[in-house]
Amino acid sequence: MKKYPTISIGYIYLPEINQHMRLNLFKKTSIFVMLFFANQLKAQTIEPAKADTSKPVKIEEKKANTLNISADMRVRTEYRHGYRNLAYQDTSSAFFVQQRTRINFDYKAKRFDFYVSLQDTRLWGQQDPRAGHGTIPSVTDVSSSTVSPYFFEAYAEPHLNDRWSVRIGRQRIMYDNQRLFAENDWRLAANAHDAVRFIYNDKLKVNTEFIAAFNQSAENIYTTNYAPNGFKNYKVLLNHYLNLKISKNFTLQTLNTADGYQSSDPKSYNSTYMRYTNGGRIEYSSYNWYATFSGYYQHGFDSTAKEISAFYFQPEIKYSGIKNLTIRLGAEYLSGQDSTSTKNNNFVPLYGVAHRFMGNMDFFTQFPTDVSNGGLLNPYLFFQYQTAKWSVRMENHLFYSHTLAAFKGKPDNNKYLGFENDWRINFKPNSFTDIELGACWATVTNSMVEVRNPKIANSEIEKYSKLPYWTYLSIKFTPSLAKLSF
Repeated sequence: MKKYPTISIGYIYLPEINQHMRLNLFKKTSIFVMLFFANQLKAQTIEPAKADTSKPVKIEEKKANTLNISADMRVRTEYRHGYRNLAYQDTSSAFFVQQRTRINFDYKAKRFDFYVSLQDTRLWGQQDPRAGHGTIPSVTDVSSSTVSPYFFEAYAEPHLNDRWSVRIGRQRIMYDNQRLFAENDWRLAANAHDAVRFIYNDKLKVNTEFIAAFNQSAENIYTTNYAPNGFKNYKVLLNHYLNLKISKNFTLQTLNTADGYQSSDPKSYNSTYMRYTNGGRIEYSSYNWYATFSGYYQHGFDSTAKEISAFYFQPEIKYSGIKNLTIRLGAEYLSGQDSTSTKNNNFVPLYGVAHRFMGNMDFFTQFPTDVSNGGLLNPYLFFQYQTAKWSVRMENHLFYSHTLAAFKGKPDNNKYLGFENDWRINFKPNSFTDIELGACWATVTNSMVEVRNPKIANSEIEKYSKLPYWTYLSIKFTPSLAKLSF
């Protein structure tokens, strides 16, 4: 058999052919290649290829970072005669306008939040507008020192996963009904804490948090002496909060706090006395009914090293079965000093708000000073009528001293202190505007005068007005200025 010599093209071997056959093969091959590429070009330009739908295509969406810039501006005009402190009958009433302005920056990413709230507070006319600085009014003295606008809140919150996060920095702390921890929004400057907070929230049944804080008034070199200028605050704060949804109708909340105050003796500032507050609240709701009971026991030591043994109770029921109307009936019971006890029996409601619980006249906001160590019993009855834009609220309070400690050496030892009636009307023309008109009055007894003025002379008691009143008009704007996603 005759063998033909071969030539190699890549890895394909063909027999050697003559020139005519090579030319004919080249033409046929060229035509085939041209037709192949023309067909592919037609498929791409005229009839696009269809996606393969035999398997689902998984598209992973990237969560956008967001930045929300908002404002919070409140202007409140007040007319006072006996608000907070009882006045003499011939004392002139007070009238003024105060303003609080905040700019809030809220940044959120997939695993990180950052929040900053810049705040300025002032009374109209309190500072020279040409001076270029603002003021923060003190709780008790509006002629406080001049400062620049400051950060009301400034914290970072990295998220470890969908349930765990850590919030670090200046922040509001609000728990339960804000009786023990509140933002105190009624106050012009409100309230925030410098702390670190560990948060767990499964968004279904369990929310639990742990807070730790340690305060210093200066960068001390050798000691931890805490001597803030013009105010008193805790040196150490530890707090655990739990909110557990037991069932459809029952919710349990617990609050366990340890706050430490440096010794009131300047010579023993290395001593920090710890006060402990333990308790919680159970809530039941069914249809139009709501019932709750909270209780706390306070123990440990106060800043004078005196042992504490005090308690607090609050039962309440609420009915909302009447159209647009809600009725609340309850009472607060804060223990006072027992004359036979060697311990401190005064319950202090920590860092909560009193304005919404013990009357808008704010007779009782600082404990035990405002009750002269006598404790307080406050039965209340609230009515609230609310529609989409209007809200009318009427509150009634009775005040009784828990013990007779406040009347030592005084002619009147009747525990009944007085009655207070508060009205509030709110109108919301849109989602970011709230107009509020309030009118409050009270009838007080000589016992109230003695409790609020423990050093008063007996001959001065009748000079006080027994019908204090207070009214205000407030307008609040909370617009969202910008929402960015990137």
